Amino acid sequence: MTRIHKTLTIPLIVLIIGASQACAKRQNQSSEQTGWQLLDRELDSIPGISLEKAYRATIRPNGQEIVVALIDSPIDLDHPDLKQQFWVNGDEIPNNQIDDDGNGYVDDVHGWNYLGYGDGKTLQFANYDYVRAIRRLSPKFEGLDSTLIKDTDSIENRVYRRALELMEADIPDIEGELGYYTEELVNFRESTKLFEAAYDPITGLFNESTLDSMEPKTEREKELLPIAKDFAYYGWYPSLMENFKNQGEMRKIVCANLDTIPRALIGDDIYDLSDIRGNPIVDAPEGWITHATQVAGVIAATRDNGTGIKGVSNAIRIMPLVIFPERGHETDKDLANAIRYAVDNGAKIINYSHGKYFVERPDFIWDAIKYAEEHGVLVVTAAGNVPKDIDVKENSPYPIDNPGNGPELATNLLRVGASGKSFKWPKTSWGSYGRKNVDMFAPGQRMLTTNSGDRPYFTVGGSSLSCALTSGVAALLWSQYPDLDHRQVKTILMISGNRVHRKVDIGDDVFVNFEELSATGRILNAHTALLLGREASSLD
Repeated sequence: MTRIHKTLTIPLIVLIIGASQACAKRQNQSSEQTGWQLLDRELDSIPGISLEKAYRATIRPNGQEIVVALIDSPIDLDHPDLKQQFWVNGDEIPNNQIDDDGNGYVDDVHGWNYLGYGDGKTLQFANYDYVRAIRRLSPKFEGLDSTLIKDTDSIENRVYRRALELMEADIPDIEGELGYYTEELVNFRESTKLFEAAYDPITGLFNESTLDSMEPKTEREKELLPIAKDFAYYGWYPSLMENFKNQGEMRKIVCANLDTIPRALIGDDIYDLSDIRGNPIVDAPEGWITHATQVAGVIAATRDNGTGIKGVSNAIRIMPLVIFPERGHETDKDLANAIRYAVDNGAKIINYSHGKYFVERPDFIWDAIKYAEEHGVLVVTAAGNVPKDIDVKENSPYPIDNPGNGPELATNLLRVGASGKSFKWPKTSWGSYGRKNVDMFAPGQRMLTTNSGDRPYFTVGGSSLSCALTSGVAALLWSQYPDLDHRQVKTILMISGNRVHRKVDIGDDVFVNFEELSATGRILNAHTALLLGREASSLD
């Protein structure tokens, strides 16, 4: 696992750990369609969420459709396992250049792309948050004596100092990532020559079992064989690494560059909520790493089409709201406006499989969370893929509902950490935790899900998927029992999970009880949640 942990420094929301080599051959098999995360602890000896058990025992037919807003990257609208599951704005006539429903967004048939510009284009690379803050505030502080800056305690001063700290810390990380993928590309190309018998030029993948039978003959082969096995295990292939290398270059050239303003292509004021731009093209451009497509599959891949994988429920409709570039950070304004769009257009659940570790305008985000609360909308978000305690302020991602680790000030925010496939290791080695800031855990390790491009299914992991799985179960619960309110749904999800009585390693050989890593000490369980939902509901 050491090698793949290099990618934890990359601001991908999902930790990518490889493609399923045999997916095309196996995708019609029930084991692939079901996914370990949907299985049952007792019946299957797998620490899943007991969803298949629930379908056999407690789920009523004809559940109500529930809209889940996916605040994320562009998505593959044509994926065969997803295309039936997208929300359609029935009050909007497609492509007539008129705002038919009067909601302020023209031709928003499936959602909105806040990164849209020009003739159907999408902003691929954006500045980091700290770059935008430094650019905005440097005219005020740049010429001041460093001691004066340090001693001044205004909000803007603190924001400026924190932005400078983040930029300084990020520079070696950017250089390290670029060097890492440059080296890995060289290793891959050399490995394909040395271990040609194990390499499939059509798929671009190594065969792990063939590599296992090989004996290195030279010192270079001794060095490269375990690396090639890593490539096979994690499903790495040249175009994926080339993509990461290119993104590493763009981090340096664009994302962390004070002199580059990619947002100028959109032309809006990112500090003015009313200045809404973009376009209705939410479909993923060719070649993008489609995080949203991967997250959507966990939530709502069609369950009964005989192909691919199974999501949580066919009653879910995905509303894509695009705010994530491929690299760089989403703006506070786009996140706030996407939340408000979701609320105003009928979403019951907002899935935000991410977290912002630096914000300039927390008031934008907080006001939007409260707006969602006032309208009974649940917001589910990810704890993070860095093995740190997010109760520590500098580790804690936005949105935050309990400033200073105090009492919760919003009733509709649910933060989810990633649990693993093993009973022995219920917390993933790379996952974030926090007794006050993580509400619960859900499976998030090595899960087969939907993907765009030439690999329609992909094995990934991360708290993004834990967040998505929880959003899916929340939607299923609401679909079955629509008279519940958001407080009941959140509470049921939190108290119905499986308890785990085991000490886990949180790093540096420090072991703590799993129950101390979240507010509930529980892992999502769909079957029990539905049983509690039935008790809480007034429906027959």
